[in-house]
Amino acid sequence: MSIEQVLEKVVACLQHEQIQFAIGGSLLLHHHGLPVTARDIDLVVALADAERALLLLSEMGTVLEQDETSLYATEVFQEFIIEGIDIDLMSGLQVRHDEGVFVYPFAEQTINETGLPFMSLVDWYVIYQLIPGREQKVTMIEDVFTKQEVDRERLEQLRRRVLPKAVRNRIDQWLN
Repeated sequence: MSIEQVLEKVVACLQHEQIQFAIGGSLLLHHHGLPVTARDIDLVVALADAERALLLLSEMGTVLEQDETSLYATEVFQEFIIEGIDIDLMSGLQVRHDEGVFVYPFAEQTINETGLPFMSLVDWYVIYQLIPGREQKVTMIEDVFTKQEVDRERLEQLRRRVLPKAVRNRIDQWLN
């Protein structure tokens, strides 16, 4: 199956079970027309629904062993292989950095419902700045911001979180 077919299948199952979730990562960037190839599916799930989502995805595919990493402090993280496609499920998403821990505020109202439940591009603009090696993706998102309205309210909300000064300064260029 293609990544799009697996995504459609997974989304249908999660929605049928009324699990609050959204799609992020490379699929989100691709959805916005950015030149990236999605190699996996990144799903962010509401913490209250994480256990049900884990069970559902484990029934659909294979659960992968997790490597410990010091970068993430995410409450729930699990990788799956479903129909040959890697799926990362995250809930209570948190990223460590030099100045503390960024706690991602999952909010269903920030999900961009355009057929599929995609996260806000602003969310991944901030998240990618916290992950080493994602500068190219951050720059691509900034290019999108120059061409369309930026969700200033959400960006301000994220800026109030624990973020490195450099990230807050970069966000400020879109708020001023």
